[in-house]
Amino acid sequence: MNTNLLQRTISKAFPGDLASRTAEVIFMLAIGMAAVVLHSRLRFPMHLPGKQGLLFVALVVTSRGMSRWPFGASITCLGSAVMLLAPGLGFHDPFMAVNYILLGGAMDLVFTSVARLTSRAWIIAGATGLCWVLIPVFRLGMSVFFTMPMGAFSSGIAFPFATHLVFGLAGGLIAAGVISLLKKRS
Repeated sequence: MNTNLLQRTISKAFPGDLASRTAEVIFMLAIGMAAVVLHSRLRFPMHLPGKQGLLFVALVVTSRGMSRWPFGASITCLGSAVMLLAPGLGFHDPFMAVNYILLGGAMDLVFTSVARLTSRAWIIAGATGLCWVLIPVFRLGMSVFFTMPMGAFSSGIAFPFATHLVFGLAGGLIAAGVISLLKKRS
Protein backbone atom coordinates (compact mmCIF):
# COMPACT_ATOMS: atom_id res chain seq x y z
CA MET A 1 0.00 0.00 0.00
CA ASN A 2 1.34 3.40 -0.98
CA THR A 3 1.07 6.03 1.76
CA ASN A 4 2.64 8.90 -0.17
CA LEU A 5 0.50 12.00 -0.66
CA LEU A 6 -0.75 12.71 -4.15
CA GLN A 7 0.64 15.73 -5.91
CA ARG A 8 -1.76 18.67 -6.00
CA THR A 9 -2.80 19.44 -9.52
CA ILE A 10 -4.00 22.96 -8.76
CA SER A 11 -0.51 24.11 -7.85
CA LYS A 12 1.18 26.55 -10.24
CA ALA A 13 4.37 24.54 -9.88
CA PHE A 14 2.78 21.43 -11.37
CA PRO A 15 5.46 19.98 -13.67
CA GLY A 16 3.04 19.10 -16.47
CA ASP A 17 1.81 22.66 -16.76
CA LEU A 18 5.33 24.05 -16.69
CA ALA A 19 6.43 21.62 -19.39
CA SER A 20 3.43 22.40 -21.59
CA ARG A 21 3.98 26.16 -21.26
CA THR A 22 7.68 25.76 -22.06
CA ALA A 23 6.84 23.64 -25.08
CA GLU A 24 4.32 26.26 -26.18
CA VAL A 25 6.93 29.04 -26.01
CA ILE A 26 9.45 26.93 -27.93
CA PHE A 27 6.79 26.15 -30.53
CA MET A 28 5.93 29.86 -30.94
CA LEU A 29 9.61 30.76 -31.32
CA ALA A 30 9.94 28.00 -33.94
CA ILE A 31 6.90 29.33 -35.83
CA GLY A 32 8.53 32.78 -35.96
CA MET A 33 11.81 31.31 -37.15
CA ALA A 34 10.02 29.23 -39.78
CA ALA A 35 8.20 32.35 -41.00
CA VAL A 36 11.53 34.09 -41.65
CA VAL A 37 13.05 31.05 -43.34
CA LEU A 38 9.98 30.81 -45.60
CA HIS A 39 10.26 34.55 -46.26
CA SER A 40 13.86 34.14 -47.37
CA ARG A 41 13.11 31.12 -49.57
CA LEU A 42 9.91 32.41 -51.18
CA ARG A 43 11.27 35.60 -52.70
CA PHE A 44 9.70 36.29 -56.04
CA PRO A 45 10.45 39.54 -57.89
CA MET A 46 6.82 40.70 -58.09
CA HIS A 47 7.54 44.29 -56.95
CA LEU A 48 4.68 44.20 -54.45
CA PRO A 49 5.84 45.54 -51.08
CA GLY A 50 4.36 43.62 -48.15
CA LYS A 51 3.51 40.45 -50.08
CA GLN A 52 5.24 38.36 -47.42
CA GLY A 53 2.60 39.59 -44.96
CA LEU A 54 0.20 37.06 -46.40
CA LEU A 55 2.26 34.23 -44.92
CA PHE A 56 3.89 36.03 -41.99
CA VAL A 57 0.71 37.58 -40.54
CA ALA A 58 -1.14 34.29 -41.02
CA LEU A 59 1.50 32.41 -39.04
CA VAL A 60 1.86 35.01 -36.27
CA VAL A 61 -1.87 35.56 -35.76
CA THR A 62 -2.55 31.82 -35.80
CA SER A 63 0.20 31.31 -33.23
CA ARG A 64 -1.20 34.13 -31.08
CA GLY A 65 -4.78 32.91 -31.42
CA MET A 66 -3.94 29.39 -30.31
CA SER A 67 -1.66 30.50 -27.48
CA ARG A 68 -2.54 30.86 -23.80
CA TRP A 69 0.01 33.65 -23.44
CA PRO A 70 -1.24 37.25 -23.66
CA PHE A 71 1.97 38.16 -25.49
CA GLY A 72 2.10 35.26 -27.93
CA ALA A 73 2.65 37.41 -31.01
CA SER A 74 5.64 39.05 -29.34
CA ILE A 75 7.17 35.65 -28.62
CA THR A 76 6.61 34.56 -32.22
CA CYS A 77 8.05 37.80 -33.61
CA LEU A 78 11.02 37.48 -31.24
CA GLY A 79 11.76 34.14 -32.89
CA SER A 80 11.57 35.91 -36.25
CA ALA A 81 13.89 38.69 -35.08
CA VAL A 82 16.44 36.19 -33.83
CA MET A 83 16.34 34.36 -37.15
CA LEU A 84 16.74 37.63 -39.08
CA LEU A 85 20.12 38.09 -37.42
CA ALA A 86 21.35 34.78 -38.86
CA PRO A 87 23.77 35.25 -41.75
CA GLY A 88 23.10 33.72 -45.13
CA LEU A 89 19.36 34.37 -45.39
CA GLY A 90 19.81 37.41 -47.62
CA PHE A 91 18.34 40.13 -45.43
CA HIS A 92 20.24 43.40 -45.65
CA ASP A 93 17.95 45.75 -43.71
CA PRO A 94 19.50 46.25 -40.26
CA PHE A 95 16.19 47.49 -38.85
CA MET A 96 14.10 44.54 -40.01
CA ALA A 97 14.45 42.73 -36.66
CA VAL A 98 13.28 45.87 -34.86
CA ASN A 99 10.34 46.06 -37.28
CA TYR A 100 9.22 42.56 -36.36
CA ILE A 101 9.62 43.07 -32.61
CA LEU A 102 7.50 46.25 -32.81
CA LEU A 103 5.03 44.39 -34.99
CA GLY A 104 4.63 41.62 -32.41
CA GLY A 105 4.05 44.11 -29.60
CA ALA A 106 1.50 46.03 -31.65
CA MET A 107 -0.30 42.82 -32.59
CA ASP A 108 -0.52 41.80 -28.93
CA LEU A 109 -1.86 45.23 -27.94
CA VAL A 110 -4.44 45.19 -30.71
CA PHE A 111 -5.33 41.56 -30.08
CA THR A 112 -6.02 42.09 -26.35
CA SER A 113 -7.83 45.42 -26.75
CA VAL A 114 -10.07 44.22 -29.58
CA ALA A 115 -10.66 40.88 -27.82
CA ARG A 116 -12.18 42.80 -24.91
CA LEU A 117 -14.73 44.34 -27.27
CA THR A 118 -15.59 41.30 -29.36
CA SER A 119 -14.58 37.67 -29.59
CA ARG A 120 -15.07 37.38 -33.34
CA ALA A 121 -11.89 35.99 -34.80
CA TRP A 122 -12.16 37.75 -38.15
CA ILE A 123 -12.35 41.19 -36.52
CA ILE A 124 -9.34 40.44 -34.35
CA ALA A 125 -7.37 39.03 -37.27
CA GLY A 126 -8.31 41.99 -39.44
CA ALA A 127 -7.18 44.43 -36.78
CA THR A 128 -3.88 42.65 -36.31
CA GLY A 129 -3.49 42.51 -40.09
CA LEU A 130 -3.64 46.28 -40.02
CA CYS A 131 -0.51 46.18 -37.86
CA TRP A 132 1.41 44.96 -40.92
CA VAL A 133 1.21 48.57 -42.13
CA LEU A 134 3.62 49.48 -39.31
CA ILE A 135 6.49 48.23 -41.47
CA PRO A 136 6.25 51.01 -44.10
CA VAL A 137 5.50 53.53 -41.35
CA PHE A 138 8.68 52.51 -39.51
CA ARG A 139 10.73 52.49 -42.72
CA LEU A 140 9.46 55.90 -43.71
CA GLY A 141 10.36 57.22 -40.25
CA MET A 142 13.83 55.69 -40.46
CA SER A 143 14.41 57.18 -43.92
CA VAL A 144 14.20 60.63 -42.32
CA PHE A 145 17.14 59.86 -40.01
CA PHE A 146 19.22 57.37 -42.01
CA THR A 147 20.31 57.38 -45.62
CA MET A 148 19.74 53.83 -46.72
CA PRO A 149 18.05 52.48 -49.85
CA MET A 150 14.34 51.93 -49.36
CA GLY A 151 13.28 49.85 -52.35
CA ALA A 152 9.69 49.64 -51.15
CA PHE A 153 9.22 53.37 -51.74
CA SER A 154 10.57 53.35 -55.31
CA SER A 155 7.00 53.49 -56.65
CA GLY A 156 5.80 56.21 -54.27
CA ILE A 157 4.58 56.37 -50.71
CA ALA A 158 0.93 55.35 -51.04
CA PHE A 159 1.59 52.10 -52.91
CA PRO A 160 3.57 50.36 -50.10
CA PHE A 161 0.95 51.38 -47.55
CA ALA A 162 -1.86 50.00 -49.71
CA THR A 163 -0.12 46.71 -50.51
CA HIS A 164 0.95 46.16 -46.89
CA LEU A 165 -2.65 46.77 -45.83
CA VAL A 166 -4.09 44.36 -48.40
CA PHE A 167 -1.61 41.55 -47.70
CA GLY A 168 -1.79 42.05 -43.93
CA LEU A 169 -5.58 41.86 -43.93
CA ALA A 170 -5.51 38.80 -46.19
CA GLY A 171 -3.01 37.09 -43.90
CA GLY A 172 -5.15 37.99 -40.88
CA LEU A 173 -8.26 36.55 -42.51
CA ILE A 174 -6.41 33.34 -43.38
CA ALA A 175 -5.36 33.09 -39.73
CA ALA A 176 -8.94 33.70 -38.58
CA GLY A 177 -10.10 30.79 -40.73
CA VAL A 178 -7.36 28.50 -39.44
CA ILE A 179 -8.05 29.46 -35.81
CA SER A 180 -11.79 28.88 -36.11
CA LEU A 181 -11.18 25.57 -37.87
CA LEU A 182 -8.75 24.40 -35.17
CA LYS A 183 -11.03 25.49 -32.34
CA LYS A 184 -14.01 23.66 -33.85
CA ARG A 185 -11.97 20.45 -34.03
CA SER A 186 -10.85 20.62 -30.41
